Amino acid sequence: IGHLKTDFRLAKNYFMGETGPQINALLAATAWNMKKMMELLKQKIIFLFYKIQIMLFSNPVFKYKLNSGFC
Repeated sequence: IGHLKTDFRLAKNYFMGETGPQINALLAATAWNMKKMMELLKQKIIFLFYKIQIMLFSNPVFKYKLNSGFC
C-alpha cells in the first residue's frame, strides 16, 4: 500500500477530520486527470505545428521566397 500511495502522491494527508482523506484522494485524482489532459493537449499542439510547417514548406511560393532571400 505504501508504494501505491507515494506513486499517486497520497503520502501525507494535511486535511483534518473525517472527510480529510476523501478530499485528499479527490484532489490527487483530479491532479492525475489534469496531467493526462495536459499531455494530450501537448501532443495536439505539436501535431498542429507540424501540419503548419508541412503546409508552409510545401507551398511553391514560399519555397521561391525562401530561396530568393525575401527581397
